[in-house]
Amino acid sequence: MDVAIERAVDAEQVRIWAGLQGFVSLAALIALALFFLLATPFSTPESRWSWLGPVNDWLAVIGAVPWIVAMVLLARYVAAGPWMWALTVVACVGAAAIAIVTVCMLAGAAGLQSQAIVSVGATVVAFGWAAFAGGLARDAGLVPGWIATFAVAMVIALVAAGILGVVGFAAGAGSGVQATLYVGAGVVGGLAWLAFPVWWLAVASTVR
Repeated sequence: MDVAIERAVDAEQVRIWAGLQGFVSLAALIALALFFLLATPFSTPESRWSWLGPVNDWLAVIGAVPWIVAMVLLARYVAAGPWMWALTVVACVGAAAIAIVTVCMLAGAAGLQSQAIVSVGATVVAFGWAAFAGGLARDAGLVPGWIATFAVAMVIALVAAGILGVVGFAAGAGSGVQATLYVGAGVVGGLAWLAFPVWWLAVASTVR
């Protein structure tokens, strides 16, 4: 196959799977936001909107497939070196772990706390992966420079949310400062989480 044609096929595969990952992840986040907005979780009696919780969970499970494929294809397309492939493997394991622990939770074999711990850990790795992958893609001329900047901004926002949360915890329970810091952490972290599927959609629409 001609090299130019092969590159075009590779780019198209990245676009398809990155787009799928972005759309499924965004749908999962919308379902989660509506769940907290409409279903008032952890309250009794159970809300008629409580089905939005399992919808979010199953979308997270289904989304693991395009997520893993998109990461592998993008790493391959940017001609990743050994260290980037190692990070890609770790990120793929994290995505698979989210799906597995979520299925276990839905089956009653794992708790919400376990799912939250796995999801947060895998998300941190995924954000770091996006920052490095975006930089490699930019350097290779495969995406605009702002794609890499976008990924770095997501990482900074996630770190900032973590710092606000830790400082809030140290501020002491019940204080107004703690409440403010927790709200700030939630807002910044939520924006970072929302930015992740948007980043994948941006990759899908700009990769060349």
